[in-house]
Amino acid sequence: MMPRYITQDYRSRIRPTWCKGCSYYGVLAALTEVFAEKQIDPHRLNVVSGIGCSSRMTLCLNTFGLHTLHGRALPVAIGSRLVNPDLTVVVAAGDGDFFSIGIGHFVHAARKNFDMTVICMDNRMYAMTKNQASPTSIVGYRGSLTPWGKMSVPLNVLEFAIACDATFVSRTFAGSQQHMQETISRGLDHRGFSFIEVIAPCGTFDRTATLASLSPRMVDINREHRHDPADKKAALAAAVQALDYDASDDAPVPIGVFWENSVPTFEERIAEIKKAHKKKASFASLLKNYSL
Repeated sequence: MMPRYITQDYRSRIRPTWCKGCSYYGVLAALTEVFAEKQIDPHRLNVVSGIGCSSRMTLCLNTFGLHTLHGRALPVAIGSRLVNPDLTVVVAAGDGDFFSIGIGHFVHAARKNFDMTVICMDNRMYAMTKNQASPTSIVGYRGSLTPWGKMSVPLNVLEFAIACDATFVSRTFAGSQQHMQETISRGLDHRGFSFIEVIAPCGTFDRTATLASLSPRMVDINREHRHDPADKKAALAAAVQALDYDASDDAPVPIGVFWENSVPTFEERIAEIKKAHKKKASFASLLKNYSL
């Protein structure tokens, strides 16, 4: 009889060191709930992270895990998928990790459609290093290195992910366990590059955007606006407006699945090539192709 996994089977003995009330406790709980719901064997699951508060997620999980260099979670995850395509691969990192030092990796991982679930815990700052503005911070944000306010506009990560040809693009909220679980579950079910932005405000450094203040503003675009994620034109239009809520303290914050498309994954294309070229060429015959 196959073992029945429960949420605690996915938790390691290492206790989180996040601040009291941190949004990431909710993300960790949602992940383990979804893993248990899907009965994913912990030994067939690899969680890859970068550097930062969010990237400590791998330490708290009783799965295979790789705590990598800053910005390098995606190439390591790609290597994991290519070496062992039978593994379920989840990448967990922050907005600075994915969209500053790691942004080049994001473009090509999404474009090539590697089969993995990429979770960006977006607190709109670098919190572990004590509050620096990140690519998603708003204009005027006063961080420790921008005391007079950030000058550049925030990167719209949903619009960016769609433009990079990610085949699943969504947003959820760390203050809603049910919505997080539904979104992560759907992302794991998707064959291809699944991108999930989790709005996860930092309770230590951000005193304006909190879980409590943002919660009543959440609007599910699929349920309430009947948005069709298969319509790319509508998906881009919705994504372009994804940051409009910054203009007002009471503006609605759109969450849900913005875009979903089904195309062959990179791993599936490799399998097709291998199948088509089963006969192995000898080293000597390969050399003949390059002889002068």
